[in-house]
Amino acid sequence: MKNKKSKPVLSLSTALFKGSFVHNPVLTQIIGICPIVGAATTAVNGLCIALGVTAVLTVTEVLTSLTLKKVPRWLRMAVYTLISLAVVLLCDKYIFSLTSDGGAGLGIYFYMLCVNALAVIRCEKFACKTSAVNALTDGVAAGIGYGAVALTVGAVREYITYGSLFTSPETLPRFPQTAMPFTVLVILGFMAAGHKWLLIKFYPDEVRDTFSMNAVYEKPEKKDPGLFADKNKAKPKVIRDYGDTIRPRHTDTEEKKGGDGK
Repeated sequence: MKNKKSKPVLSLSTALFKGSFVHNPVLTQIIGICPIVGAATTAVNGLCIALGVTAVLTVTEVLTSLTLKKVPRWLRMAVYTLISLAVVLLCDKYIFSLTSDGGAGLGIYFYMLCVNALAVIRCEKFACKTSAVNALTDGVAAGIGYGAVALTVGAVREYITYGSLFTSPETLPRFPQTAMPFTVLVILGFMAAGHKWLLIKFYPDEVRDTFSMNAVYEKPEKKDPGLFADKNKAKPKVIRDYGDTIRPRHTDTEEKKGGDGK
């Protein structure tokens, strides 16, 4: 008999839409913005970050769902990083080939994707408690949402700074100040405000739950008590102070009959 909770509650298109737009990991949950701030300086770099994050999330969540459900939480946390590192090392040369500088503009920020909090949170809160199909859908949706923000930020920074788009900025920047990290925070602020306005305008029912981690809304059946929880420790007995309630009290019926109940 199949477990009903392993089946997706939403359709594939709805789950992708909610996971990428409504529950956008950057604009609503403010997770994993360090690579965007540090490396999304051009549209090509933003695209490289988008591809890297999508690959890391998809592979890590699917493997978590297939193999790590019965692994203790303290051990799963380390495995997430190892899986993400393997994905980054396998795809870095293919992604760096898209850039004209061989990935020099991405620097260490691309390899920081292996310790991205987004992958750990989504694996721990969702992937290890659901089916592989749901994990795959969630990884793709979160990767699309994250990648869209990274690509947009990179394109805006490149256009403002160099006046180009998806081309190698060989000239000196027109506005060197916009290449600084604080520009990303300004861009993300406007994007988050616009995203919030769109939700309030067209999807008012979704505004309250935008911080939810579940793209297909599958809640875990049992919470993990944690690494240092003593599972053999007996629960303390609750001693109730009844006070005067121990003595019997006359009911309204008895008072009407004269207090003797006859």
